[in-house]
Amino acid sequence: MKIKRTRDMGIVSSILNHPLIFPHIHEDGIDVATPIDHDGFYWMLVSDGTPAGVFLVHAHNQSCYEMHTCLLPRVWGVQSKEAVKLLGNYLFNELGCKKIITNVPAYNKRALRFAKANGMTVEGINRASYLHNGVLEDQTMLGITKEEWIKCQQQSQ
Repeated sequence: MKIKRTRDMGIVSSILNHPLIFPHIHEDGIDVATPIDHDGFYWMLVSDGTPAGVFLVHAHNQSCYEMHTCLLPRVWGVQSKEAVKLLGNYLFNELGCKKIITNVPAYNKRALRFAKANGMTVEGINRASYLHNGVLEDQTMLGITKEEWIKCQQQSQ
């Protein structure tokens, strides 16, 4: 499993619009995910020889980065945990990140379990902030600091 920054929006689009990914990453009113290449976005391509998913990462400030996970079903499980490890190593060691956060809409229980299983802890609720099936859903904000990440990695060895 490898991870690298990509600017190939064709590959990113094919992953975001995959029929088993798209329903979990879009709000009402969006029919197609249209990624943009921007210096402030890090589209991190996960590959096991062929594209296996992407993480979208962007800085909130110099210490805190927000991430979004879009991994194809064929790498769910052990490989997805390996991909998260590679992303964490990149963010904390290459970008100098001190904290990673993510927001998970209430209906996406699988994403919430995935974030928690990878060491993130619930930090709050952003109420009525995501439109899904005509309902404004809450989003759970989760986070992990660099120190927590290191501890989590040591415990998993």
